[in-house]
Amino acid sequence: MSERRRFAFGVRARAALASLVAAAIAFGVAAVLVGGAVQDSLQLHAMDRAFTAYENVSVKIPGTPEEAYQNDPYVVLAEDGRWLRSFGLTDPRSKGLSFGLDPVGPYLPPPEGADPFFRPVTLDFPSDAGAAFGLPEPTGNSLQFYRARTADTFTSAQLQQYSGIAGLPDQQLSVYTLVDTAQAERTSATVTRLLAWYVAPGGSIFVALMAWLVTGLALRPVEAIRRQMAVIGDGAFDRRVPVPRARDGIARLAETTNVTLGRLERALGEQRRLVADASHELRSPLAALRSSLEVPLTHPQQADWPAVVAGALTDTERLQQLADDLLLLADTEEGREAGGTVALHDLVAEQLAERAVTDPGLTCHGELAEATVPGREVLVGRLLRNLLDNAARHAAGTVTVTLRTADGRAELTVADDGPGIPAADRERVFDRFVRLDTDRARSAGGAGLGLALARTIATSLGGTVAAVEPPGGRGAHLVVQLPLAGR
Repeated sequence: MSERRRFAFGVRARAALASLVAAAIAFGVAAVLVGGAVQDSLQLHAMDRAFTAYENVSVKIPGTPEEAYQNDPYVVLAEDGRWLRSFGLTDPRSKGLSFGLDPVGPYLPPPEGADPFFRPVTLDFPSDAGAAFGLPEPTGNSLQFYRARTADTFTSAQLQQYSGIAGLPDQQLSVYTLVDTAQAERTSATVTRLLAWYVAPGGSIFVALMAWLVTGLALRPVEAIRRQMAVIGDGAFDRRVPVPRARDGIARLAETTNVTLGRLERALGEQRRLVADASHELRSPLAALRSSLEVPLTHPQQADWPAVVAGALTDTERLQQLADDLLLLADTEEGREAGGTVALHDLVAEQLAERAVTDPGLTCHGELAEATVPGREVLVGRLLRNLLDNAARHAAGTVTVTLRTADGRAELTVADDGPGIPAADRERVFDRFVRLDTDRARSAGGAGLGLALARTIATSLGGTVAAVEPPGGRGAHLVVQLPLAGR
């Protein structure tokens, strides 16, 4: 059950769900950050307003008591702490409350890095002091002020005119202007609430919906590829999947799929041709074998049974050789014959010595350098034997074998002085069951698998076989290149 649940969601659903979660987290973090940024910005604005209020209040001293500045709360203190004048605030000391609005001392240079003009201070007071100060609404148990000392020194007469208090000595005054952060806090809370409760859910759902739609559009080419693959799987091996116009990963997948389908179609075609050619090649020896047995059975008294058995044995050997070639061809193509190393020069020397006994009318020359190549001896030996059989079958009287090494590869050349291979057929001779017009007779030639098997073996060992133009212009010139062992 857990495994089914794990894979219950499709790609579109997973993309939409992931987008929903990511968007919710992003909007949530943005709500907190934006709310904090709004509050910081408004608090800076409140501080700037308080500083401006200080400047306007200080320049109006000793103006008339009715003068105020934009309804900004402020307090002007004498050096002894008496409230000379205030606006928007009530002296709490008349109600028995202790509050730390102390006179500002003489001006001192600010610490390094501090603002020389703005010197805010936060003062704590009892929770009921908000009403005692006459504040319009509760603000908690702390107030923030901008405080500064006036630049001018006022006379006793000026101070009496300003505050109505006689007998004050000449002095500088202290000014406190309220930094009103309530609006910043309210606005920040409102912005955070709107973002968290309305924008974040709505935006997250919108992002998830867009992810659902965009993923669906992105998967359309995949669905088209799937439908086409279903058609191909039903037997339409000549069909190909559509390639999207966008040059993205899906397009590259479609191109790779088409390349693979092309190879599979060619492999299937080669398999069908192999089956058809093998059936055709097997039909003749089987028909001959059947005929050689049926005729003597019809007239057993007139049959030369030793000759009949010898003919049947010859045909059976041909069938066995063909079956062995087909089996070795299949095993080599599947890579089941790889492994080990072979001293190629020794193997060539052995086969040339064998040819001197089995083909006394054939002259074989060898120019062999030492070379060790990867592979099994039976496999490399079969490669050499097929090339030498082909050369011996067509040579007028001489076969020359040359083995050299260069650039980490062994190059084996098998040349004969026969009629050669026409340029148009030098690639076709390596196809299966191909016999050129000069070698159509099955009794004289093979089944047409020798060179095909030689190329397959060389390819499985990481090498090549090719028919090239002979240097003298006569005979066949087959060149095998194999990697040296360890390279």
